Amino acid sequence: MIHIIGTAHEQTQYWSDAIKSGEAIDTTREIVCQFEKYLQGAVGLLAATAIAEELNQQCVEQREGGMSVCKKVADDIGLHHLFCDPDHNERQKLNIMTADEREDFWFTRVAALAPNETSVIFVCGAAHCRTFREKLEQRGLQARIHCDDWTSRLS
Repeated sequence: MIHIIGTAHEQTQYWSDAIKSGEAIDTTREIVCQFEKYLQGAVGLLAATAIAEELNQQCVEQREGGMSVCKKVADDIGLHHLFCDPDHNERQKLNIMTADEREDFWFTRVAALAPNETSVIFVCGAAHCRTFREKLEQRGLQARIHCDDWTSRLS
């Protein structure tokens, strides 16, 4: 089963030097810490064996001191981690232009984790939760939305 967790990328999905020092304009250290703890709890609750995400290494590396929160949690717990979003070069090479085409790409990446036989957490932008779940289900993968927008809890 794929358990989808929606969020706002800029607020929760990565660490950077600016966030750690309190100089970021889009989020705070406390928000990222809260999301990290939430994700750790979700791993236990859902008995997850892997964490996949709508992010790529190139995006993380563009931030000074960048680190994926999902990768950090997976590494800390000893789970498999998978970046699913195509980087700039992959998008150009594969002519990926739309959100729907990006979701098709994510599907191919996450399907390799055999999610019908195990429990996989997939973190993505909140706007993708429903459409990605539908795409997964239409193609034979079991999926549910665990949290449609974690960042809505901050209001």
